[in-house]
Amino acid sequence: MTLKIPPAASSVLSELEKTLGERSPANGLQLTDATSLSSHPSDSSRVLLGLMALSHKARSGPEANPELLEGVIDAGVLRSLLSALHYRDPASLHHVRRTASVATSLARFLGWDGRQLKVLEVAALLHDMGKIGVPDNVLFKPAILSPDESELMSLHYNIGLDVLQACRVDPEVLDFVGSTHSFSDSTTSRFRNINEVPMGARILTIADAYDSLRTEQVYRIGKSHAEVMSILGQHSGTQFDGNIVSALGRCCKDEGPPEYAPGVHNSTFTSNPLGALEALEASTLCHIFNHLYLLESLYDGFYLIDSDMRVVVWNRGLETLLGRSAGDMLNRIWTDRELSFTDLHGESLVENELPLQRVLATGRTVTTSLRAKHADGAWKEVELQTVPLLDNDQRLYGVAGIVRDLGRAGRKPQEFRELRRAATRDPLTLLSNRGELETQLAVQMSEQARPDQTTPFSLIFVDVDHFKSINDNYGHPVGDKVLIELARLMQQEMYSGELVARYGGEEFVILCPDTDLDTAVVRAERLRNSIAKLQIADMSGRSLTASLGVARYESGDSVESLLRRADEALYLSKDRGRNQTSSLKLGQSRHSRDTATAEANNDPFLFDAEFEALVSHDMVIYKLGGFITENEAKLMKVTQSQVILQIGRVNFIPYWGKDVASQPVELELNIGKKVGGHNPKAVSCNAKITVQMKPKGWIRQPEIFQQRAKQLFKDLRAFFVAETPLT
Repeated sequence: MTLKIPPAASSVLSELEKTLGERSPANGLQLTDATSLSSHPSDSSRVLLGLMALSHKARSGPEANPELLEGVIDAGVLRSLLSALHYRDPASLHHVRRTASVATSLARFLGWDGRQLKVLEVAALLHDMGKIGVPDNVLFKPAILSPDESELMSLHYNIGLDVLQACRVDPEVLDFVGSTHSFSDSTTSRFRNINEVPMGARILTIADAYDSLRTEQVYRIGKSHAEVMSILGQHSGTQFDGNIVSALGRCCKDEGPPEYAPGVHNSTFTSNPLGALEALEASTLCHIFNHLYLLESLYDGFYLIDSDMRVVVWNRGLETLLGRSAGDMLNRIWTDRELSFTDLHGESLVENELPLQRVLATGRTVTTSLRAKHADGAWKEVELQTVPLLDNDQRLYGVAGIVRDLGRAGRKPQEFRELRRAATRDPLTLLSNRGELETQLAVQMSEQARPDQTTPFSLIFVDVDHFKSINDNYGHPVGDKVLIELARLMQQEMYSGELVARYGGEEFVILCPDTDLDTAVVRAERLRNSIAKLQIADMSGRSLTASLGVARYESGDSVESLLRRADEALYLSKDRGRNQTSSLKLGQSRHSRDTATAEANNDPFLFDAEFEALVSHDMVIYKLGGFITENEAKLMKVTQSQVILQIGRVNFIPYWGKDVASQPVELELNIGKKVGGHNPKAVSCNAKITVQMKPKGWIRQPEIFQQRAKQLFKDLRAFFVAETPLT
């Protein structure tokens, strides 16, 4: 399914295609033979020399024509990039063309014109350029990508920016492309506010999503215009700018929605086969992109300097490692002094010891361990490989710097990504685990304290109906398969910046930032309907259903109260017959511990008992020391007549776990003298201790709490050589 593009909607391509066939031989270093001209055996030096050739072409090629594209990008370079994308994957080229058409049509409707439109169109045409280097098994996989494959695919955003920097495109294009895929910033564990994103990136994001949803994928059919607009509307405020989504709706109403029809969109790029030179150049570009995947995966950052000693590439890894943005570094004259390099002992380097000076003096790669200064003043220990980019005539075309963070204790960046995945992912479904949910909930709770925060976040609890019977009837392997398929479905349906986490067993939690209760309920209902349509091959046609509960953050909420309310909404769905969505607001909670009206002796989450301690009243406090130490208890209050302890840790998400350390209780002891003892006139007499325990945090099963409380009570009595509990 492809979009029929009106000729006027693609001004950049219209101008570009007029120049096809007017190619003249380039002067100087050629991209097509750069990878064979390096005087070094290193694959990195050969490939990076090819990238520098592309940069050289962008700066001084014969097709450099500022008037043609108003200086946004060199026409010859743009043509080379699009030809390489066509050579690698024609479907990706069709996608970026359609996205550019939708984006420029929408921007024109919003009043954009002239150079603004050209910048946006170029950004749309190039936003997926990094896919050129994606491995075949990921790029052409006929199914939904796994989380690991998705993470590999996500590297194409950074790689695309690396190449676009080398191509010296307009900084605004870099800003649009770089911001399109950064609504959730994993480095800060903070969901990015939509208003922080440039307007052009917001338009491009919506156009990209519109075309992706309209187009048939290997794992789903294309959606109708009405369905796509509904999805975009549901995710307004998080993934998409609601005002721009509304503008797209008005634009399509006035001018008619883009027409998707079977067939291939023909253009000069797709209807004419690539010539031998173009095919060789496209193949070379694919090799460059592919090698950049290795650099991005194996090292923490890299930069590229041209023969004029100006920075032409400063990748995102370096932005993070050294705290200096690409916007600040690109096109600046390089100096090792600017990064304040020292040796590992903190001693300043003399001029001839600086990495760049050593490379220029010897013409050979230099590897140095040193310290570099972060923008915040902190020092980073790094290993820096400085690589000269020379052809066989020893002409210098630039220098590359490849950086590894020595603070990683010898581990490679991908090893840390694997460790982070292991620490934050559920091993079966590869969704976020409870720990990652805790982290993101903490972020969202802190965000609510910001004065500019006006939209609350919401939670959706999901529980598979009758899951035990699936395990009993079909076996645990089928049960695991159900959970895996359900996890994939939830990731697909939750198209925006939601966090989908497996809480445990057949329970899942979806964190929806900047989402009110009504919107969250709509999303939950859409997910519930999709689950009901899910077919599991090994279940003999049995349908799968789920019950869902929804709650939103309200003023005065704690993590515990919000989670409890969403969980109670889930159980309300189950009480009503399952396969339903229910929601609860603050004050509607039926079993809140803070507003419980049940009598203590009827409360299953309260344990009351008493015993006679065979020690004097005055010695009780001292005797408690051993019990406190053995149970690693936290002393909350101490008087002669009362002691309050907390035993067990309370996690940020206050659920009870499976081990006793994560089953916290509050234990209150009231200490009195035994009434009617053997010798009431004695100076001291045995103590009567009344014990009351209640769980800290949240537990559903009262029998588990009662079992825990009885064991603690038994241990406590043992410390006092207690007699049979009093009645």
